[in-house]
Amino acid sequence: MYISRLLFTLLFAVTQRCAAAKPCAVSASQPSNAVCEPFYTTFNFSSYRIANSISQTSPYPPSTSFVALSSIGAYQTTDRGLELYISKPDGEITTTNGTNDKIASGAAVNSTFTLLYGKVTFEVIAPAVPGIITAVILIGDQGDEIDVELLGGDPAHWQTNMFAPRPSDLLPLWGVFGSTEDVPEGKPTIADMHTYTIDWNEDRITWGIDGNTVRTLKKENAINNGEIRYPSHPTRIQMGIWDSSTDAGTSEWGKGPVDWDVAPPYMKAVVKSVTVECN
Repeated sequence: MYISRLLFTLLFAVTQRCAAAKPCAVSASQPSNAVCEPFYTTFNFSSYRIANSISQTSPYPPSTSFVALSSIGAYQTTDRGLELYISKPDGEITTTNGTNDKIASGAAVNSTFTLLYGKVTFEVIAPAVPGIITAVILIGDQGDEIDVELLGGDPAHWQTNMFAPRPSDLLPLWGVFGSTEDVPEGKPTIADMHTYTIDWNEDRITWGIDGNTVRTLKKENAINNGEIRYPSHPTRIQMGIWDSSTDAGTSEWGKGPVDWDVAPPYMKAVVKSVTVECN
């Protein structure tokens, strides 16, 4: 789902602060190489470093491949991979009309590099808690977006989506190019480790799970109101976890609001690895 719930492109020089529940869309203040280059990481703690946009300023060291848009305590690299945390808000939480008055702090991590077309594979475990969203996506400074979203309230399915907004759009095209896919039998929920793939070229996008392609969207079919809407700008890799209990529409889509009377006070998503292959 398009997060003008302000979803997050990379910030090299932070000039604004992101909302606690959902990292914000920000643009790079220095150019980056948009050519696809092969890449692989398991976020091994002993050899991997993620810069932090809040506590550090650009330029980051050349070896930095990712930048966190969240506080240092919201994520960690371990021998399991990149762990993204979300925790219960402090104080009493009131639910009204399908939303919560306090929103949990989540986490977001962006790549410092961009790619224009390529195949990106994520190994992910996501919490199966209604209202909690785990997202691994490609996001461009111009708003182009290709999504894999894991809704904790629908753990037997996962969602695919894409956006290619135009300046004339009054609202994001929520759901126009979205689809819901099944999680394979054997490891039947998003709480199991699965491999999610976005394969994007100039003619089509395919999404896959555990090595099997489940959806193909051709550019020629990505039409809204007679106009082709297809991502064509460089994008960054983005991984995040957030609370959908904000406005009523987002909360309903996210199977929220989060019921903190029964939800764990502390949850995490794990990205075990990220692989980039170039066409």
